[in-house]
Amino acid sequence: MKKRSVDELIYLGLCLFAFSVIFSVTAVEAALFLIIFLLIARMRRENKLGELKRTLTGHPLFIPWMVYLGVCLLTSLTAYYPMKGLDQLNSDFLKYACLSTLFLAVRKDHLNTLSRVYIAAAALSAGIGIAQVFHLFPSVYDAASVRANGLMNAVRYGEVMVLALALALARVLSPRPTDSRRERFFYIAAAAAVFAALIFSQTRGAYLGFVVLITCLLIFGKGFRLKLLAATGLLLAVALIAAKVTPAISSRLTATATSSGTSANQYVAINTRKELWITGYKMFKAHPLVGVGPDNVKSLFLIFHPETIEDKVWGSLHSIYIHQAAERGIIGLGALLFLFWAMLTFALKRFRALPGPDTLWALCALPAFYAMNLTEISFQHVHTSFAIFLALAFSAAAEEGASN
Repeated sequence: MKKRSVDELIYLGLCLFAFSVIFSVTAVEAALFLIIFLLIARMRRENKLGELKRTLTGHPLFIPWMVYLGVCLLTSLTAYYPMKGLDQLNSDFLKYACLSTLFLAVRKDHLNTLSRVYIAAAALSAGIGIAQVFHLFPSVYDAASVRANGLMNAVRYGEVMVLALALALARVLSPRPTDSRRERFFYIAAAAAVFAALIFSQTRGAYLGFVVLITCLLIFGKGFRLKLLAATGLLLAVALIAAKVTPAISSRLTATATSSGTSANQYVAINTRKELWITGYKMFKAHPLVGVGPDNVKSLFLIFHPETIEDKVWGSLHSIYIHQAAERGIIGLGALLFLFWAMLTFALKRFRALPGPDTLWALCALPAFYAMNLTEISFQHVHTSFAIFLALAFSAAAEEGASN
């Protein structure tokens, strides 16, 4: 296998990754393992395997990740059920492997095509979600629901749309000088479709993520603030139309918690989260240093909450920060916050080195992602965490290209 053919296969693997991260956990993981295999094959052919360790350990995010994985190992060994904790360690290591692989594989000359592929997949998924609202496409999540969900849980879908919207807006507001009219129209149309699907997902956490995204664009987009305000106005007009088409959206936006968990449907999710967060606090209070153990929440749920919620025993506490504190204690929460801060600092440095759409994506998507994790454990899910890692790889590749 020639070097050129290996590089082309890696490129195709990255395209598969960028497309499938919107749709399929299985496909995106298969693409990841293919890229890993090809990278190792290329390094071995070039006698560069010895450089791999130095490349990985020299990366700015290596230490935060090792701290995070080390805490996961420690809290797994002290868990109520250690084997469950060690299974979670495998999942966390896969995240590190994904980010490291993307850093090694993505190059500056890949970015334009990967951006198109990722946004095309997001636009296709948005089209499916919008069609579901009008019952033109079957919902795999809830056939009777008017919530857009693509091919996944509606909440996860809303979050995925926010992360895709971040890139689409970055390309609209800060286009490359070489972008054609057709390319600019593509990103404008995709942004409108993705935003409509986001609204139709009826996901409050995703709405919060959108607000944080726009705020970050206003902060860092000094050269396009007027353009952003105009774009935001258009997007809000889309939201008003969506709310008129689907009155349930207005109901979800104005819903608040009630004293009973058996109220109307729009109140149930809020009350459920309250109960889950209180349960998580009880777990943390009982084991403040190392928690109950990774992936141990479901097994211990009835001990800390002696009855089911919505006839379910929950394995998610619906907030990554509360979930992390309950599972891994104060050291686990500290390790997560250290990692999140390191990723944001990394993105900020790359943006300052080379302002542009590729570095703007990660810088604005990360705070939105952190905000969405207030009400979900999105960091634990492939669709969202892998998309964030792709954004970080874009930042790294753009900065690397600038220094060459």
